[in-house]
Amino acid sequence: MAVYGPSYPDLSEYPAGFGASTQAPPSMYTVPAGQSYVATSQPAATDDYSPSSGAVLIGAKKMYTIQYNHRLVLVYAADVSATKVAPYREHSAR
Repeated sequence: MAVYGPSYPDLSEYPAGFGASTQAPPSMYTVPAGQSYVATSQPAATDDYSPSSGAVLIGAKKMYTIQYNHRLVLVYAADVSATKVAPYREHSAR
């Protein structure tokens, strides 16, 4: 599965004249199937900002930020299975 740095909307979501940003997954990183990683928050919508107009475009897809290979990267929420786990609580010895 590909990982990403920015979370831009799909090119088809950009209105005319917005000046679409593009992204390509870094070719040196992919998440192998079946592995688990920690998401730092709930998935967020893809977005982009146009400095010339000050407009913000919110995309339809959502991405998780995960900790991968000592980096923060993004993965599409539709490409992963999210599982909630109980928070770790250290027991104090008495």
